[in-house]
Amino acid sequence: MERTGAFVRKLLQEKDSLSDAGNCRNSVSQIEKAVKQEFPTAQVDILVHPEARAGLGVHYSLEVDQNGEKTLINAVPAPGFPQYIGDPENAHPVFRSMKKTTKVI
Repeated sequence: MERTGAFVRKLLQEKDSLSDAGNCRNSVSQIEKAVKQEFPTAQVDILVHPEARAGLGVHYSLEVDQNGEKTLINAVPAPGFPQYIGDPENAHPVFRSMKKTTKVI
């Protein structure tokens, strides 16, 4: 978890547009690609709230499972979804309402 979190924090410092408000679709896609390149054996899941559908009100995050250690990545803060990179168990309870999806739309 620490390696994944440190990698994503460094990525956000290098490319601060990844945490721009309203940029969660683009941010999740770019971070997912970078994490998969850096940690090819990690399982990367896209999370969405409320459900994946076009339009406003949809918010995306990532959950990375690397050898059983999970990291929740919410690079773009949104109403009700604070910026967070860390253990999903310690995250704000609102993240538990997110569902896995296969792609960003």
